[in-house]
Amino acid sequence: MGMQTSSSGYAVTPNSFVSEVQDFRSVATDPALTADEKKRAYGVIVKHAAMLDPRDAGYEGAGIALKLALCTWLDSQPH
Repeated sequence: MGMQTSSSGYAVTPNSFVSEVQDFRSVATDPALTADEKKRAYGVIVKHAAMLDPRDAGYEGAGIALKLALCTWLDSQPH
């Protein structure tokens, strides 16, 4: 994942976050993975979302990606 090393405390770029969400969506729909593995992967997504800098270009797209991650997570839950 691409990481910034700025002194502002933010470490995840919007582009890298969108890419990470795309990877997560594949993980969440993989029947070979356990519910705990999927839960951990979703937790990482949420943690990284908090590390986004709202001043970065692409921040809005990262927000949409987070919404897609949540929808994928909810869809992957047993009914």
